[in-house]
Amino acid sequence: MNRIHLLILLLLATSNISSAQDCLDTESYYQYIKENGQPHLEYVLDKIRSHSVVAIGEDHWIDAHPQFLCELITASAQDSTANIDAVAVEFGSERYQYLADSLIKSPVYREDLVFKILQYTPDDLGNPYKEYADVFKSVWENNKKKPESLRTRILLVDPAYIQDYFDGKDYVYTGSRDDNMFDIIRNYIIKRSHIVFYAGAAHTLARINGTRQGDYYYNWASAGFLLKKCYPQDVFIINLWGGQMGSRGYIENSQTRWNLIADGVIDKAFQKNGNKPVGFDLKDDFPLLRTETYFANPTIRLSGYGEKGSPYSKEQKLSDICDGIVFIKPVSEFNGIHLINIYDEEFIEKANKRTNGSCKTAEDILKTVKEWHPILQLELTEKE
Repeated sequence: MNRIHLLILLLLATSNISSAQDCLDTESYYQYIKENGQPHLEYVLDKIRSHSVVAIGEDHWIDAHPQFLCELITASAQDSTANIDAVAVEFGSERYQYLADSLIKSPVYREDLVFKILQYTPDDLGNPYKEYADVFKSVWENNKKKPESLRTRILLVDPAYIQDYFDGKDYVYTGSRDDNMFDIIRNYIIKRSHIVFYAGAAHTLARINGTRQGDYYYNWASAGFLLKKCYPQDVFIINLWGGQMGSRGYIENSQTRWNLIADGVIDKAFQKNGNKPVGFDLKDDFPLLRTETYFANPTIRLSGYGEKGSPYSKEQKLSDICDGIVFIKPVSEFNGIHLINIYDEEFIEKANKRTNGSCKTAEDILKTVKEWHPILQLELTEKE
């Protein structure tokens, strides 16, 4: 065999290694979960004890994920060894941090403050979601059961200028949303505090995101990437298991209700494990699952692998950007988050301008948000 033929064979072998395929064997995942899993709340509490930041990535518009956060807040409040000093959430602007602080100090639950916060989130019509409001209520209620020194603060980590941008006002760009999240959370790491950072997976996972602009890519680091690279021993990243996410919510499936990740191979492993809530680390021996497969979306083209400047790699594994997984319950049991009326007259006027006159009432706003994300459950309840 001459040297040219040998070189060709070596290149082919290298190509086969670099384009490794996902493990699509349910039994392999089941055995891993069986040997490495622990009850989901206990799992996360352990990470809170051993890390300064536990980042938890959610799927937007789904009820089960913020409901889990409320369960975690309650479990932490009952165990002083796993106390949470602050819960950092993306559904709130740093401009209104004073409202969150006022809520925590208030002797009575102030729903009006929570609704005001949820109006000014990184969505131009706010986040009128019951399960998000429940997170604030859970922190307030559990704080009442703890000594003042152990009370949990709520951190609103979205940059203030976003609201000016929505309103078409002049604004000063102070960095990306992820930069802002990182800046706020870093201050608590330095103080050796224990933070739960709860946001969409695009922010919590340690990855570089990018969008194509012309013939090149505009790339930016997620908050999870910045935190993990700067404080690798202090940060633990967990993703909450879910379904295949489209731009408007979960993708419907006539057989499984929602499209499942990797065609349900891993969901079948959870089922084989009795669908017990479980958490586990993504260690070196976790069966291969690439991020391309995990985030696959048959309805849109998410990334350009191999294109100039693209941050995406077909070889990247889920374990490269995430430390652990929490499974709550079968994805088929997930529902859309509940819509509630959070709006006051001031914001309704603002929303009407933001939508060029199409949202003149709270009901108009809720119907518009529902049209954007059909998975949401519409409940037109009046504020008391």
